Amino acid sequence: MGLFSTVLHIYKGSQHEVVQELIKELRETKELQKVSRLNIKNTNIEKVLTENVLDCYGIFYLVLPEKGHWITIIELNTRIETPFYLDDLTNSMSNRLNSYALSFHLHDDDILLYNLDYKGSSIDGYNSNYQYFLHERAGKEDVLSQRHTPEAFIELIPENKNIDTLNSILNEGYWDAFDNDNLDEDGVPNDEKYFIDEQDRFERIGKFLELYTPDDYPFADWFNNLKKIDLSGCHLLKAE
Repeated sequence: MGLFSTVLHIYKGSQHEVVQELIKELRETKELQKVSRLNIKNTNIEKVLTENVLDCYGIFYLVLPEKGHWITIIELNTRIETPFYLDDLTNSMSNRLNSYALSFHLHDDDILLYNLDYKGSSIDGYNSNYQYFLHERAGKEDVLSQRHTPEAFIELIPENKNIDTLNSILNEGYWDAFDNDNLDEDGVPNDEKYFIDEQDRFERIGKFLELYTPDDYPFADWFNNLKKIDLSGCHLLKAE
């Protein structure tokens, strides 16, 4: 099994406000009335994950303090009777916090998805391989209807960086093959040069947007990178 990872980033907010609104969303919309905070620190995180998170009933979110312009929420586990996933909250959290919300989902190392919402409105979405979940080759118009519009990031791009670079990263692989009319009869790129390591792409996008730091984005493979993070200021929430 490949890597699965779901992360939500909130632009220019406070950790306190993000936690408050996240709890309200879980209670009011998802009807998860019991929300508690688990005690974590860098010296006990592996024990907490093993004994209280990974094989346990509930929804578990790790909310980090502000870092640069962003606050990060990591989905650690989802195990409830009617499951939903952190990226489902992108729009509602952007509305509650009156800001940008950017979610990513890395699926089995094979495909990267994102949603970018602003104040309750969807302004961009991304699918690194639109053909991936389809059983027949998608038509050109269907593919184009799913195309990302990175210009939506114009207010979020760090200084001295540009949309063209972001667009180039996003287009690598499937979208470049589509533009070059180099998809086979099944809608799959014809050439191995279009194979992309999606975890690597995810990390490059995170660094480019400086969602953590310009030189590091530890959230694509968060499980193996938690020790990089100072957990003393984090909130580990359990909802059920």
